[in-house]
Amino acid sequence: MKSLWKLAPYMARYRWALVGGLVAVLISNYFQVIVAREVGRATDAMQAGQVARSDFGWYAGAIMLFTLVMGLFRFLMRYWIIGASRHIEFEFRNDFFAKLQSLTPSFYDRHRTGDLMARATNDFDAVRMVLGPAVLQMANSLAILLLALWRMWTIDARLMLATLVPVAAVPVLVNVLGNMIHSRFRRVQDHFSTITSMVQENLAGVRVVRAFVQEDAQQARFADLNREYIRLNLRLALTQAALFPALRLLLGVAVVVLLWQGSLEVVRQKITLGQLVEFSLIQLMIYWPLIALGWTVSLCQRGAASMERITEILDTVPEVLAEPASRATGRVTRGAIEIRNLSFRYAPGLPLALENITVTVPAGSSLGVVGPTGSGKSTLAMLLAHLYRVERGCIFIDGHDINDIPPGHLRACVSLVLQETFLFSDTIGRNIGFGAEAASEQAIREAAKRAHISAEIEALPSGYDTMLGERGINLSGGQKQRVAIARAIIRNPRILILDDALSAVDTETEAAIIDSLREMVMSRTAVVIAHRISAVMHCDQIIVIENGRITERGTHDDLLAAGGLYASLYEKQLLAEAVEAEAD
Repeated sequence: MKSLWKLAPYMARYRWALVGGLVAVLISNYFQVIVAREVGRATDAMQAGQVARSDFGWYAGAIMLFTLVMGLFRFLMRYWIIGASRHIEFEFRNDFFAKLQSLTPSFYDRHRTGDLMARATNDFDAVRMVLGPAVLQMANSLAILLLALWRMWTIDARLMLATLVPVAAVPVLVNVLGNMIHSRFRRVQDHFSTITSMVQENLAGVRVVRAFVQEDAQQARFADLNREYIRLNLRLALTQAALFPALRLLLGVAVVVLLWQGSLEVVRQKITLGQLVEFSLIQLMIYWPLIALGWTVSLCQRGAASMERITEILDTVPEVLAEPASRATGRVTRGAIEIRNLSFRYAPGLPLALENITVTVPAGSSLGVVGPTGSGKSTLAMLLAHLYRVERGCIFIDGHDINDIPPGHLRACVSLVLQETFLFSDTIGRNIGFGAEAASEQAIREAAKRAHISAEIEALPSGYDTMLGERGINLSGGQKQRVAIARAIIRNPRILILDDALSAVDTETEAAIIDSLREMVMSRTAVVIAHRISAVMHCDQIIVIENGRITERGTHDDLLAAGGLYASLYEKQLLAEAVEAEAD
């Protein structure tokens, strides 16, 4: 339950609504007790034979008036408390999403998307139930219990103590079963995350599933997961089902004690019949709060379990953090890059992805990077954008250690086109303008023209307003890459990084894009990572990376003369182009 204290700052912001709701709870329950008192007085008046028809009207009018006041404040307590819970949920969910946005790729390397989605949806619903219904019912139960006990004490203290003996076991019962509910609900939520992850992966990879004829196998696996989910929910339901009947049994015993002891007190004339009626009505008032106490504890235990899962994300510290304000003063002005003895591994125990990389890229110049698959080229691109943690003294931008440059400022000055192109389910125009929200329509068209995708976009029925499917599924691989390139260059970055961003386009289009980009980046720094030599041959300098290490460096002509891997790749490319030309 300690995890729920993290909600205190949010509740403080809506304290007046919550306080107003709690005051309304107190007033509504006070008038509920007053109604019971009026019924008791009317009963005594009837028994004494001192009541006229007009007196009945007065009692009935008073009861109706008090009931209306009670109803008004019951409406207000729900409006204020439930309303505050919705506002808190809104802010808390936004903060959670902002936290997810701040975490580095290494975090997502370790967590499944489906699990994070379950935490952002199902778990938040459980937490909101604590903030709204649980807080409301807890306050309501405590208020009516205190008022009822006070009134019962004033009527007959001994009768009150006798009827409360069976109720004394309620807190023990609630505590034992509540802890069981907490642990079992946590297992239910964890398994729900597993199911969500499987559904998300199957929807994202539906073409792979069908291509390998795995529909039946995946359905069978999903059925197994669902059976386990049902089993876990039944165990939880069994615990919850035991809680409420046990509470009702204890409260039923209290009714028997009241009838026995109360009738004796009336016979002994220690209380009047009207007071017994009032006492019984008040005792009935506390039954539901006591039963609801178990429901409230169940909600709190569910919410605490979900809050623990949410807190695990909120407490995650991003690997890439800006240095304190006194040190995070670095600014990207020209785009000069210097890498000094850079070594990097993705996690302790894993082999080095990069080892002793040293290279200098003056501002306004271009660096080409080639090498076999898995040699570390993409890793270098992501480190230049500071998407993963970099040791101090390894990467400098304009003379500033990359750790001294605020990440937001750095990424505003660096455009990275990733090897795996991702487009949003939005219009093509908004995909190109992503990250440059103030970009005009003309700027979007100019960026598309530079990426040599404008003609194909304009040929579509809706042009730049064409809606894309998930991940841009209605575009070809080459079209998606060119849209991503347009998205990168529209931001007018100081540093442009292309991570094999031309692999899906033909050589002719590749040459046209490179020529267009060469004009744009004359005053900017460019890092071009590619498998094709034609994509990097015009760069000011080229490095060859093998097994995380630089094995060759120089200009295109220098590397051809060296006769190493670069020259071998170039010869293979020329041969492939010749074969392709003959086939045409």
